[in-house]
Amino acid sequence: MILRLVLWSALYALPIFVRSDFLLTILIFTFIYGMLGVTLDLIFGFTGQLSMFHPAVFGVSAYMTYLLASKAGLPFWLATIPSALTAVVLAMIVGSICFKFRLKTFYFAVVTLAFAEVIRLVVLNWNSVTNGTLGLVVTGRPTVWLPGMGVVAIKGPVAWYYLTLVSLTLTVIVCARCLSSWMGRCFGAIRLNEDLARTLGIDVFRYKLASFAVGNALASFAGGLYGYYTAYIDPGYLSINQSMDVLAMVLLGGQGTLIGPIVGSLVLTSLPHVIDLRAEARAILYGAILIFTILVMPRGIVGTFNAWRARRAA
Repeated sequence: MILRLVLWSALYALPIFVRSDFLLTILIFTFIYGMLGVTLDLIFGFTGQLSMFHPAVFGVSAYMTYLLASKAGLPFWLATIPSALTAVVLAMIVGSICFKFRLKTFYFAVVTLAFAEVIRLVVLNWNSVTNGTLGLVVTGRPTVWLPGMGVVAIKGPVAWYYLTLVSLTLTVIVCARCLSSWMGRCFGAIRLNEDLARTLGIDVFRYKLASFAVGNALASFAGGLYGYYTAYIDPGYLSINQSMDVLAMVLLGGQGTLIGPIVGSLVLTSLPHVIDLRAEARAILYGAILIFTILVMPRGIVGTFNAWRARRAA
């Protein structure tokens, strides 16, 4: 607990001592992808459902948030609410189909990937709304209210750093509260033994659907932030590559932990900038890292570190 508090405090104090826009930019992407990783881990690591649907919610929310802000004139934060509700509706539809047929592991992953691909094709071909393969150039900025300053627009690396860090912090807090409640205990029971959980009277369908809906709703906010930060949205946001990247972050950092996906996001986000490689070589390096992690550290970086600390304490 003390170590976590120190780490979070260090992150909030970092811009005071570090003036490198390059480093802050890497951390901004780390925080956004960390939100995706943590919310996927709620479904995968804590409930045992390997979902490939996250990029669909991520991309749809990015488009929807910007279109509501630009066409309907809604402020950024107000536009994220219908986007999150849409994510919940999509999750309820896809989840109801998958869980009704009791799809598990590989089959669940394939079906959710198929639904994500269908949504990607709809976005790709709905030219009148999404502008097809050309994508959308995002104009405008999110605004926040600050004491003594009023409403200010988010611009510059430091402002974006704190906005994404606060968003990641809130995401972790919400997930932690879910997991520490009776709901989280039901998630854990389903992950360990679904049939036994059903025998004990746990409504497996209901809690699987709850995990899927909450995880995707929280992931939708990452999509809105990413679209505005990069100032561009295209159908590639919904691609299978995005699914594999987020899954790699969870596996590398450590599934079943809230901090693990953030660590995995930091490693895989900073690696291309630290090591200048072509896309093909980068893919090979990512694959090698994942193979090494699965074979040598199946619990991921954070899981292995926690196990080492437990052995030291014993």
